[in-house]
Amino acid sequence: MTSRRNIEQTYRTWSSPILLELKKREHQMAPVERQALENVLLERRLLDSGGPEGIERRRNSGA
Repeated sequence: MTSRRNIEQTYRTWSSPILLELKKREHQMAPVERQALENVLLERRLLDSGGPEGIERRRNSGA
């Protein structure tokens, strides 16, 4: 049986190039679609959101 980790790795391997291709075509999207794409890219860390001193989207739950 395929482990959850292998499934996640396969998903990321296939989806990252697709998301980056969508980024190239974002000018063809509606504003809501562009915002959704940007949110996914930021969450997946495929989009540069600034330097390391910037606000971190993923914070430790204990902080």
